[in-house]
Amino acid sequence: MIEKCANIIADWLISCNVVEQTDKELYNYAVYSILLSLSPLALAIGFGICMGCVRQSVTIILPFVIIRKFSGGYHTKHAWSCLIWSCLLLLLCIIMSFYIKCGLTIALITVGSAVSLICFSPIDNENRVLNQEEHSRYKRITAVLVITLLFMDTLLFVFQLYTYSICISIGIMLSASLQLPCIFNQFVKDIARMTK
Repeated sequence: MIEKCANIIADWLISCNVVEQTDKELYNYAVYSILLSLSPLALAIGFGICMGCVRQSVTIILPFVIIRKFSGGYHTKHAWSCLIWSCLLLLLCIIMSFYIKCGLTIALITVGSAVSLICFSPIDNENRVLNQEEHSRYKRITAVLVITLLFMDTLLFVFQLYTYSICISIGIMLSASLQLPCIFNQFVKDIARMTK
């Protein structure tokens, strides 16, 4: 669906003489990337409207999208399974935001998630393996983003904006939890290699 939309937009840009026909593939990919990046936000807004909690939904998804861009993590094999899992996870996170209370437990889990993100990021994707320079840069960017979000989370807590503090915590935890399958797989591979 996103591919079709990207193709339609690229064709429209060509018909308006904004883009040359020879550059269609490049612009098609650019539009596809933009739409793909915006899709979690659109999902969050959609669920937020349906559940009457747009601000919370957006506050959950923004930290996730920002961190995930540089931290990496688990990816499904197909776009349809990605969409289904994304919807289910987002819905679960929104529901959790109604029931989680601010306190020591969520603070410790959030800090643990942040430490995990800083230590294990970035996780390579089989579709795009990072070179050493990119790996170092993404690791630094992830660390800065996570620390910044933790600081914002703390400020929201101090100013008693607990709902938004919880939402940022959930976004951080979601990013870290989607790295766990990759970390576990790498651990199993390392053990298997050591036993040979």
